[in-house]
Amino acid sequence: MTMPNTTHLPRVTAEDVRRFADTVEIRDARAFAAELQAFVYERVKAAKLHPPMEAETTTQALARKAVALRASKRWAPTETDIQRGRVVLLTTFNQPQNLPLAEFAKLANKSRQQIYKDIVARRLLSLNVGPRGQKLPDWQLDPVKQQLTQTILQKVEGIDPWTIYRALSEPLEGLGGRSPVDAVTPGSINDVAETVFNVLSVQVH
Repeated sequence: MTMPNTTHLPRVTAEDVRRFADTVEIRDARAFAAELQAFVYERVKAAKLHPPMEAETTTQALARKAVALRASKRWAPTETDIQRGRVVLLTTFNQPQNLPLAEFAKLANKSRQQIYKDIVARRLLSLNVGPRGQKLPDWQLDPVKQQLTQTILQKVEGIDPWTIYRALSEPLEGLGGRSPVDAVTPGSINDVAETVFNVLSVQVH
């Protein structure tokens, strides 16, 4: 708490006093003004003022709001969340267009060993859910779609296969509501790949 500064208060004049003439009888305007001045100073000095608050900066305001919005406990998936996510993966994994490795190798007219090599070399996308083995999306039997998949795989190391699978197979507004693997043509592989990179938030130079 700080004491107020009275040095800048205006003085009470005889002219100021005349405004009270209709309320009280004033015999000496100058003397009344002096008494009133002393009374005002006395009251002002007796008052205790809070120190002026500094203007809050944008950074301080954002920090204050961030603290207010911060959860008391860090979010972690519950067992139910994990189970639900696993069910979704299994449902997708078991869709007929995702072929067991041996079946894919047969349709591609390649040995299983060569398919394994292609997976390791990031030429083919494979999916797995626990100990159920690997499955490969059948779109990779099409040379153009396989080339699109390989282009993505070799530029986005570190991103898990399921994320890449969704980026390639889910409809995109920028492709007229079609998925990248449905929209790609021999002449549009690079353009469609660029769209997928944007979905994955990957910058490729």
